[in-house]
Amino acid sequence: MAQISHKVFVVGTRAQLIKMAPVIVVCERRGLPITLLMTGQHQETMQDIVDEFGLRSPQVPVMSISERSTVGSLLRWFPTALSAMTARVRALVEKHGSIDVLVHGDTLSTLVGAWAGRRGGARVVHLESGLTSGRWHDPFPEEVCRRIVFRLTDVAMCPNSLATDHMRHFSKVRVIDTGGNTIIDAVLLSGASPAYRDPTKPYLVVSLHRFQNLFRTSRLQALIDLVERLAQHYPIHFVLHPATRKRLEAVGLDAPLKAAPKVHLSPRLGYGAFLRLAAGAECVLTDGGSNQEELAVLGVPTLIMRERTERPDGLLENAVMEADVPNGIFEFLVGRGFEALRRAAKLPVDLGPSVRIADALITSS
Repeated sequence: MAQISHKVFVVGTRAQLIKMAPVIVVCERRGLPITLLMTGQHQETMQDIVDEFGLRSPQVPVMSISERSTVGSLLRWFPTALSAMTARVRALVEKHGSIDVLVHGDTLSTLVGAWAGRRGGARVVHLESGLTSGRWHDPFPEEVCRRIVFRLTDVAMCPNSLATDHMRHFSKVRVIDTGGNTIIDAVLLSGASPAYRDPTKPYLVVSLHRFQNLFRTSRLQALIDLVERLAQHYPIHFVLHPATRKRLEAVGLDAPLKAAPKVHLSPRLGYGAFLRLAAGAECVLTDGGSNQEELAVLGVPTLIMRERTERPDGLLENAVMEADVPNGIFEFLVGRGFEALRRAAKLPVDLGPSVRIADALITSS
């Protein structure tokens, strides 16, 4: 039997680690050689996610810089991270001979990992490949990142048929349909369930972190005004990403939220804790793609606070785009229009997409 190539998972953000974790779990169970390269894009509570999923593979830090929350700091981080990542990849190639660099999604860490993998002589495997909004500037910078990564990819692990069809336009890429997103497996491993909902104690959950919502001040102001108005009718759990918290403080919008008696501001939660909170909500307002996917699995009513999404998960079922809400978001929520969105959970019995990815990694080594 041919020797299996070393698997190098590039991890930058919490969402990446959460979605890669089930794949790492399956690979660890099968005894595959693994290294986790941690880019440092997110550092807060990353070890909590590692512990939550019981990951055992060695972690190698690429950089030691705290989490960045401004555009300028991210732009300064990128070239330094690319240089450091390329050096790490080359060292691993020299040590192991043959390696697969696995990157996930559409973040700057994805781009750094794929580019470094190509420069360092590794095979680049892109998880959650082929998703696209169809507009290069929306969402920004995610759509730009993924379009570049597509061209750096050797093996594309695609979560659905649309993504698979898209990646088949790249003639030199091996395309694999994983039959779903690994977030399905992450939700299963978390143990979250819609049973956490108590209709006698209704509340909303808000989670916002995207560039378009944070760095257009008029847009951010409108969202905070909406939260304040909704808090007159529902308790609201506003989960603050570090970047969101810092941006609110920078523009002085944290004060009205702190003053609102029914708005509960909480730091970013552990994965299972967040899913349990979301599963118990009447409705979740989010701009997160991962949240959209998770809540589709759980069947929780979801308002996607974006102009467009590259993900089909939950649309026309439990999720609706902000622009498609009839009569406005405030009226929709206060009038409990979200009740029509509630669906039965789609929790699988066993791991699926992650197993198919691990199978492909073994057979194609």
